[in-house]
Amino acid sequence: MKNKTQALKDSFNRRIDYLRVSITDKCNLKCIYCAPGSRPEYFRRGDVLTYEEIVRFVRIARGHGLRKVRITGGEPLLRRNIASLISSLKETGIGDLSLTTNGILLPEIAGRLRDAGLDRVNISLDTLQADRYRSITKGGDIRLVHASIDSAEAAGLSPVKINVVPIRGINDDEIVSFASLTFQKDFHVRFIEFMPASCNGMWSKEKCVTSSEVLKQIRGLGDLELFEFRGRGPSRNYRLKGALGIIGIISPVSDHFCGHCNRLRLTADGKIRPCLFSAEEIDIRTPMRTGVSDKEIDVLFRQAIRIKPQQHLLQEDGDAGRHLKTMSKIGG
Repeated sequence: MKNKTQALKDSFNRRIDYLRVSITDKCNLKCIYCAPGSRPEYFRRGDVLTYEEIVRFVRIARGHGLRKVRITGGEPLLRRNIASLISSLKETGIGDLSLTTNGILLPEIAGRLRDAGLDRVNISLDTLQADRYRSITKGGDIRLVHASIDSAEAAGLSPVKINVVPIRGINDDEIVSFASLTFQKDFHVRFIEFMPASCNGMWSKEKCVTSSEVLKQIRGLGDLELFEFRGRGPSRNYRLKGALGIIGIISPVSDHFCGHCNRLRLTADGKIRPCLFSAEEIDIRTPMRTGVSDKEIDVLFRQAIRIKPQQHLLQEDGDAGRHLKTMSKIGG
């Protein structure tokens, strides 16, 4: 069943038709730019939205033109029976259902996720070197990520998107190597600027490798042509001459895409977040658990769209992200 309802527009005439849903703040890796420096404090089990609550909210939002849902975490594959959630979300009529994962657990479940209705996966991978991967993730095994890419391709979860966060002095010497992967296969390699999550004090402007720097390095591989997709998204996309895959550039810090931002976020503990870099949140978990009607949840959904800011202020205020919790608490 396709949703023909027009998406609601916010105060700045942007159609809001994309929801990122975090289903857990737990992760099986401790990546240096994401995990807190100290022992993590996870949400209590009872504070995390149930699958039924997530599906209820998505169904209500779908009635207002929601067309795209991305499942995130933490690491979403840590939640049990995730295939049942995907199946239920697909049954609401969502046409574009994807998931972001670190890939560690994907090989054993990729086929089931595809059968349940998942369309696509984004796999986070910040280095192609085994030792460096172990260092960045504090113990991860890169062989499992390679296996996850193969399993995603085999299951038809394509095109496989690979998310890379270049950080100066850590992995910025691998930008060309990642871009070169697009000559081999139809991978979508997406370079995402290092964002100022303040969870462990690691972020600094100097460590952020800007999108213009990334493009300058990639142009050393050959001619880059702009590649347009249908629909809207944060990525500016390019193809190297002769390549099979696509290179995406996502620049939330140096050249924000707020003017056509079409998304809301739903945190694992049931807060609608209109903007990643805004402290404003709207609680839907408490109302749901006190027995409110769908109509009242609908009002909260509309309110979240209404208070969505015109843009973040990272360029004007380097501390604009200081209120951010760990990314795993908000949803990657």
